[in-house]
Amino acid sequence: MEDIAFFELEDEEKKLLLDTLGFEVNKKGVIVEKESKKPCLCPITDKMVHFENASILPGSTTIINTSPFTLTEYFSKFLEKE
Repeated sequence: MEDIAFFELEDEEKKLLLDTLGFEVNKKGVIVEKESKKPCLCPITDKMVHFENASILPGSTTIINTSPFTLTEYFSKFLEKE
């Protein structure tokens, strides 16, 4: 089984990474697409992703709301692929 590594980024580093992926943070703290300004929706919870709770999943461009539930769902799906 492959190890999964998570890294904690400073806010400015996370904003730079989001910018590279085509996202930005609006005045309400919600991550939005730079072009369309549509809010980024967590694929697990289907709710808007707020910057303070955002995680970018390793090896992907998927942005999720970080919670025990979303991480459990992610790991369950990741392990199914193994």
